[in-house]
Amino acid sequence: MVDEDRARKAAMIEEFFRLTSAKDFEGFLALCTDDIHMSIPYQLPGFPDHADGKDEIRATRTAVDRYEPYALWATKIEPMLDTDQFLVESKGDMVVRATGRPYRNDYVNVFRFRDGKIAEWVSYHDPLRQMVAFGLTELPVPAES
Repeated sequence: MVDEDRARKAAMIEEFFRLTSAKDFEGFLALCTDDIHMSIPYQLPGFPDHADGKDEIRATRTAVDRYEPYALWATKIEPMLDTDQFLVESKGDMVVRATGRPYRNDYVNVFRFRDGKIAEWVSYHDPLRQMVAFGLTELPVPAES
């Protein structure tokens, strides 16, 4: 029973990323509790670093609209000891509209479920990559290997 529940939640996380990439806010919010909490520590100034509840998360759409294309996907989903928590590695491949620069980042996310829905997600990323993509610094970007 626990394995089936974890498999269902892992599939929900994958669907969350698919809907996020499609910029389908209503779709991914349907997977969440009404009081969903989102947090992005180390976020750049001017970008949302947290939101509480579906309405606040909807208001973060303007940040997502800064990118086109916009793609996020899970590369590894690991259940934690608490059957309602998952550690998720993900990647992003986007282009910043204002600069035309690519923005590729790696993320570590924590997803927490309650009553079968996503109740919290916390996403950690490298803000320096974001700064370069937005032209906020001219740090050298290493060649892809």
